[in-house]
Amino acid sequence: MGLNVMNDSRALTLADEDFQAIKAFGKRRSVARGESLWESGDLPDTLYVVQSGKANMVIGTADGKEAIVHYCAHAQTFCMAAAVSGKAYPCTATAASDMEVLAIPRARFQEVYQRLPNFARQIMGAMSEQLCESHRQAALSTVTVKERLADLLGRLHKDFVGRELPFTRQELANMTGTTVESAIRALSEWEKSGVIRTERGQIKVCRPDALLEVAA
Repeated sequence: MGLNVMNDSRALTLADEDFQAIKAFGKRRSVARGESLWESGDLPDTLYVVQSGKANMVIGTADGKEAIVHYCAHAQTFCMAAAVSGKAYPCTATAASDMEVLAIPRARFQEVYQRLPNFARQIMGAMSEQLCESHRQAALSTVTVKERLADLLGRLHKDFVGRELPFTRQELANMTGTTVESAIRALSEWEKSGVIRTERGQIKVCRPDALLEVAA
């Protein structure tokens, strides 16, 4: 499992004013943990914005397992390329916890795109970042598991602004294309040396500089 499959980690995080503005265009929906928002191959008829909880986007691997290629948390929206292009989703979106989402019909999303120019600019910026990130992650596919995991934790630490990371060891393994056993070994070593701290299924990065040294 040498491929780093977490190649689309940059979700679009909405500014507060845009988040409030688009509420009028959608409906609040509860999603239970394990429930799918869409399946691979479905056409995008709805744009989702996470209000609480977390979703993972997964694809099937050649060995019959699942790999997490993207995640989405509070105030983030995801799979923007599909929403813009109208092409079928290349992955399945599954609730990793109980969620509350804002569901906006794709037709109404087009209205949002036209009426909120700042929102449109954010979408284009996020999609550009995703393309660059995809290229960077392809280069990481040749490095060690420990380096990939250090890179991932460093990026998640920035995405969550230093807060605890709501990911299990299995999810981290899936994101880096490795086994959970290999992920546990690296995480245990870093916890012993004070680089990270694990509590109640969450991970706190204490020394991001140490992870940067490993990932460099």
